[in-house]
Amino acid sequence: MNYIVLDTEFNQPSPQLFNPKTKFRPNKICPFELIEIGAVKLNEKLKQIDTFKIFIKPVIYYSLCPIIKRKTKISSKDLKNGLPFEIAVKNFRTWIGDEDYILSVWSNHDIIELKRNCNYHNLDDKWLNNYLDVQAEAGIYFDLPKGQQIGLKNAIKKLKVEVDMKFHRALNDAIYTAEVFKIIREDK
Repeated sequence: MNYIVLDTEFNQPSPQLFNPKTKFRPNKICPFELIEIGAVKLNEKLKQIDTFKIFIKPVIYYSLCPIIKRKTKISSKDLKNGLPFEIAVKNFRTWIGDEDYILSVWSNHDIIELKRNCNYHNLDDKWLNNYLDVQAEAGIYFDLPKGQQIGLKNAIKKLKVEVDMKFHRALNDAIYTAEVFKIIREDK
């Protein structure tokens, strides 16, 4: 069995578009549009065996929200050269492979939004049902009070994981999440 440590980046409508005087409203089915998928494949011994990264060409929110652009450093050119969502997901599922797997994410937000994006594009989302929340496991590991969460950056800092890549890029965050996951699992 493999662990697929997944992270995604999303685009959203620009905040100025939320002006009540405008007719624009976020898409109800898909308020956050996937623009990047990054993942790390770990084997049953928690050894990294592969990585995956892909940009997705937007079809809902064509303009890159300035907040997202500043936070991720993803450019409009990156997205223009991205793949359509259906092809990106097909490539990702092919990369996951036929072997049993468990998706591993930092909070369930990535799974929720990935399901919404699949629904928007009329794609099956059942393959997303088998996942574990590394953030929740980190909360237990750090003995946090019930309901309190720790952010990925703070978990990395507490575990003294070397930071040599920028946060808020899908593959980088998947790699950091995988490092936290390995430490937590190996200490059990």
